[in-house]
Amino acid sequence: MPVKKLLSTIASGAVIASVLALPGAAAASTPVPIAAHHVHDAGTAPHTHAAPAAGRCHRADEFAPKPELGDRVCALGNGLFKVRTANGDLLTHGIDTPTPQDKGARDAVTSSAITPLAARAHHCAPDSYRIQLVYLIPAGAPDASATMVPLIRQHFIQSNAMVSNRAAEYGGDLSLRVACDSTGQPAVRVLRSSHNNSAIGAIDQEVGRQGQRITGQDNVVYWGDGGCGGGVAYGSGDTRPGVENGVNNAPGIAVVYGRCPFTYMLHEQGHSMGAVLPNTPNTSGAGHCNDDADVMCYKDGGPRSGNYRSNVCPSPNGNLDYYWDCNVNDYFHPNPSAGSFLATNWNLASCANRMVYRPNCGVTPSTAGTDRFRS
Repeated sequence: MPVKKLLSTIASGAVIASVLALPGAAAASTPVPIAAHHVHDAGTAPHTHAAPAAGRCHRADEFAPKPELGDRVCALGNGLFKVRTANGDLLTHGIDTPTPQDKGARDAVTSSAITPLAARAHHCAPDSYRIQLVYLIPAGAPDASATMVPLIRQHFIQSNAMVSNRAAEYGGDLSLRVACDSTGQPAVRVLRSSHNNSAIGAIDQEVGRQGQRITGQDNVVYWGDGGCGGGVAYGSGDTRPGVENGVNNAPGIAVVYGRCPFTYMLHEQGHSMGAVLPNTPNTSGAGHCNDDADVMCYKDGGPRSGNYRSNVCPSPNGNLDYYWDCNVNDYFHPNPSAGSFLATNWNLASCANRMVYRPNCGVTPSTAGTDRFRS
């Protein structure tokens, strides 16, 4: 099986308890955050986003620096780490680097799923419930905004087309909400970082220091302009189907390292919007799904990844990111059947998802006062 992409998953804004080990259960108001960053590879070492061992990582003396993750990191076991940040405790299995086979394995092969069929253009959102694109330049690095800004904008347009087309195939009129410039194009903020720390927590804090950590806003940050180094995001395990789902509030953060295929952006944003739930029909048990040529699926070594099958949604041309929810049954369906999983659990195509624009849904009820754990 060819290698897929590097990405992250499952986190939240830290206070109460993780819902990730409770498939089918409703989320507590703000579950313990879990972040992960990994390579899509059938040979990846096993990892899981289940609840960590209860007796570990409570005392300050258990935490020590781990450069790629942060200054205060504690090993939970089974490949998991707890990272102590200014925004709460976050969990991750750490960062892998993409193998040579991983680079260019997707964008080099086209997919009918990303060819405009009936796609709705992106929606320019006037409020903070939107995606904000950011090019963050590490301290001391050259400014490559002349090439990175058009690349990031194009990646978002491709991501929106893939999602919108998928919705249109199943009777949905849907697009992604994004911050726009005065011409109606997706706006890319160019920021110069005060540091060279590429850990997601440090990037999140830097973006916040520069005024972009805003309630409801999902920041999608491209760090630097080098070769593809993968991606990472905080995610959510909240299964509740309504607007009260915790993924709908507080600042979100997804990071893409360097010049990766556009599906890295979409994959990380998928995690920020709450995919893939721990109780989804084809869950890997580690934040992904077990179908093959799907942006959010791969054999990630999770506790249920032994159920991974390469004949569920095979790619007709070798593109490992050919589909957005290949059977529209794990994380995205604009019109799910009554009683089905996506009708009764969190669904990224739902009118309740404040990162999508669905003109036929009416006004989404206010969620003021509800904390969003981070994706």
